[in-house]
Amino acid sequence: QINPHFIYNALDSISWKAKENRQYEIDDMLVTLATFFRIGLHRGDALITISDELTHVKSYLEIEAIRFPNLFDVSYDIDETILNCMTIKIILQPIVENSIKHGFNELDRKGHIGIRISAAGQDILFEVTDNGRGMELTSGQLPRSASTSGGYGLYNVNQRLLMYYGRDYGLQIKSALHQGTQVLMRIKK
Repeated sequence: QINPHFIYNALDSISWKAKENRQYEIDDMLVTLATFFRIGLHRGDALITISDELTHVKSYLEIEAIRFPNLFDVSYDIDETILNCMTIKIILQPIVENSIKHGFNELDRKGHIGIRISAAGQDILFEVTDNGRGMELTSGQLPRSASTSGGYGLYNVNQRLLMYYGRDYGLQIKSALHQGTQVLMRIKK
């Protein structure tokens, strides 16, 4: 219900104050947060380019890396020929958020998130892997807690994929305790 222009203008004002006071790290965080909101809100559109979806998740990961230094690193393997293809928005961020909040919680080593986006025939495949704690799954089903969590959790991402692309699409999760997690999402190209 908040006007996006208010958010952008407020963040821009705070950014200028940070620059005036030579607080460049704060300024960088504000610019990254503004990018995150700009893409997430995206005039209320349901579809954005894969390039924008990737920028959105990168903005989120930059903010989390500042909040939790040395907790994780990220690698990307992106097929640049599909960056202009369209996807429903905010499908990657909830997946990497789960890696950070649940997979790397009390991990005794540095976490790693791998993001891969590639063409797969007439589809596009999104793959997010982590080396976190992993979880026990029942027949590849979504974790029980996903359906009761708020926001854009795994359950909500799965439901949006199924509603928009059909029953042949949705999340596929492979995970085992102490072995990490792999989340696959397939959309129509």
